[in-house]
Amino acid sequence: MRSAPLTPYQSPITHEAISDIIRRHSSNKQDVRLAALQGLDLSTAKTVLDLGCGFGFMAEELAPRIAPDAMVTGIDACGDNERIFLNKVRAAGRDVRFLREDIGAELPFADDSFDLVVCSYSLYFFPEIIGAVARVLRGDGLFLVLTHSERSFLGLLRAVGIPTDDSALVSLIRRFSAENGAALLAPCFAELQSIPYRNLLHFHREDIADLITYLRFKLPLILPAAEAELGSSIDLVARAKSRLSRLGWVKVEKDDTAFLCRKPRCP
Repeated sequence: MRSAPLTPYQSPITHEAISDIIRRHSSNKQDVRLAALQGLDLSTAKTVLDLGCGFGFMAEELAPRIAPDAMVTGIDACGDNERIFLNKVRAAGRDVRFLREDIGAELPFADDSFDLVVCSYSLYFFPEIIGAVARVLRGDGLFLVLTHSERSFLGLLRAVGIPTDDSALVSLIRRFSAENGAALLAPCFAELQSIPYRNLLHFHREDIADLITYLRFKLPLILPAAEAELGSSIDLVARAKSRLSRLGWVKVEKDDTAFLCRKPRCP
């Protein structure tokens, strides 16, 4: 994906802080990673690929569950994620490597290279990679995807006064969402399972600092020119503050879905 900026993800410390805000304000107290991994036996997975691995959000939960002699390969466009990603996987005693690459339509690996491929909250940046994932995944392997619903973040858009159809964030999510994910995956995988994860983020008047931190993180995606157009950025933050002050709360939809994909096939 080249049209959406990666600016929000270039600071792993900030990205982790946003994950903490999401956890603290979620109505669904079950960790989304645990919901996706529930019931899965990954103890025999020895080769693992984490696409758009970021700071290791998913790898941190996966690493203790995979084979003790497993190798985890993370790929991400943001090189600043490397140190934290490596440390999170090594903390579980697994071997790990990090490749700094923009992900496009192909992967630099041989056919049938991986027992497990994961992609958490990033496949909408590069949905064209799905065919390549099927190629590098072993026949009995698993492709695990976490993604957002197209209804996610509508409360945030309302808070800043941006219509859904004008939102770059919604356009991005629609490239691979809870709603269209199965249709995009089906040509490459014979077996699909979806696990819905319903959630709302609740911000009250006393949570103004968290709401603004969360909004500022999303601004480059909500309004890609926000960083260049400082006036627009300040205006959007002011609108969110006003809405929270007037209503006493802001609710942000955060519905997600996990897709479990098996039996890869070349379309």
